[in-house]
Amino acid sequence: MADLADLVERSGELKRELIDFSHQRRFERAARKAVAERLGRHPILDEEQAINFQDWFALQAPLPDGRTVVEHFVDARPDLPAEERAMLLAWRDVVEGLFEVKRRSGGTILLHNLVDDLAYRAHANVGPAIFRQTPRGTFLAARLVPIGDEWLLSGASTVLPAANRAEIYQMAVELSSRFPAMVFRNPEKLAQAWELQREERRMFIDFFGSDLVVLPGREIAARLRAYDRYRTYEARGADGKTVAERSREARGIEPPALDYPLPDDFIAAETIGIIYDEEEGFNFYLNLGTVAETFANPALAADRKHRQAVLAYLNDESISPLPFRRLASEDHERASQVFQLALKQPRFSWERDGEALLRKHKAEFFAQPVLPSVLPMSGPLAQAARADSEPDRPRPNYRPASRRKKGSWKSRGGSR
Repeated sequence: MADLADLVERSGELKRELIDFSHQRRFERAARKAVAERLGRHPILDEEQAINFQDWFALQAPLPDGRTVVEHFVDARPDLPAEERAMLLAWRDVVEGLFEVKRRSGGTILLHNLVDDLAYRAHANVGPAIFRQTPRGTFLAARLVPIGDEWLLSGASTVLPAANRAEIYQMAVELSSRFPAMVFRNPEKLAQAWELQREERRMFIDFFGSDLVVLPGREIAARLRAYDRYRTYEARGADGKTVAERSREARGIEPPALDYPLPDDFIAAETIGIIYDEEEGFNFYLNLGTVAETFANPALAADRKHRQAVLAYLNDESISPLPFRRLASEDHERASQVFQLALKQPRFSWERDGEALLRKHKAEFFAQPVLPSVLPMSGPLAQAARADSEPDRPRPNYRPASRRKKGSWKSRGGSR
């Protein structure tokens, strides 16, 4: 049975073999597609960016068959010992982040991830000499993969000087906001976020009277300002304090007024729907009123305007199953009638066919876990956040809206 030192030494050779394997002709089309989706049609990459793309493609990129290159590599190598096969498959679990160097010990380095607030003991398969570049207090922008019960630098890393701490903390704040799944690797952060979201939802329902509200677009800004005043200065949490009182105690300042940057088409819309769901959180929906009217009166699905509204919500990949589930829950028979007319399928039954319909049209939302819309940050990051921001404020989703390209952030620097 291989010990950890043997696995670290062997990992370098296996990684080179894996990268060579990923360049096989059968993966070329998937690689071209991945480049276009993550980097654009004609990207210009430096060496470090190219290394990290290759690392991501080999370990994490979903192939047309739903598997990854590293899974194909393991299948093609039945000669590998069980420990090496397990190690390679574990590499699909990549941790990206900004890490503060806490200390060096022999051939390892102890890192604290600013994003998920967890500690990682890391090795390097190019030898421990690389850690001479990382004295205590410096930072690493890096990718880590599991090796045994510890971690291994993967791809390219960049050393960032301790003197840039304030800037690096702000980078971590932005990274956390853009990619909340990185934060929620920490189970304590995830549990805290769910609790905060339940509290935010309770305040929303107390103010609006429901978790689903439909308003004219021209009224939305004023109503949200009124809600924010209630949420900040009147509603009290389990500790008996308002948001404003907690902000003054923790940060010494008044919390900023809510300012959700509503897109122009939302403001001009006939209706905007807001659903504050227990799981999916704070969501804004363009022209939800027309869809809601249809579910309240299914005969409307026979006319062009209402039928197109329902089909637009069904076919838009940026809209989760939530609106249909929420509207259909009020009356399954009416929901069946809506889709019978909209889909021209007279035998459609919501109870029998609804879930399959959503899985067909909203497959992406079933392929990943639902995360809270409230993002708790560690003490240092909360302090690093700008004075006019409130770290634990819910982040609304605008549906439909321009969608962020899939993929992760790009780090830079050096190890295999």
